[in-house]
Amino acid sequence: MSTDPTRFGVSLERIQRGLRLTETRERQKQAGTAMRLEYQVQVYGLAPKIEVLKGVDLFNGPVPGTAPSHRQFIDYVTPQIYRTPGLPLSASLFWLANHFVEKSKKTRCEEEIEAYRGQLMQGVSVAAPRCTQ
Repeated sequence: MSTDPTRFGVSLERIQRGLRLTETRERQKQAGTAMRLEYQVQVYGLAPKIEVLKGVDLFNGPVPGTAPSHRQFIDYVTPQIYRTPGLPLSASLFWLANHFVEKSKKTRCEEEIEAYRGQLMQGVSVAAPRCTQ
């Protein structure tokens, strides 16, 4: 089975002519009859600067295009309603301690007033309690 060279966009005549020209040039070169000039052109210029990491801070921030940090991943996965606590633990402990202190002050004051009333009813001259409700 033969292939048709015209299907590939190739001209056999052109290839054969180019081979013949090359062959005759080689013969003339060996014979020294033809003087052929060969020259090369070298072009020099400055290559543009390649700035790969322009605008990237490798020391103080995340590198663009890398995996997220643990905090970023947790923020991404956790729904918004569960992200922020309603009240920080330290604030709730402070409120609880303050509540107990105030309640104990109030209870102590009520006890002082009750004791004062009891002594007054017995007819004992007693100074009024200093606490206020």
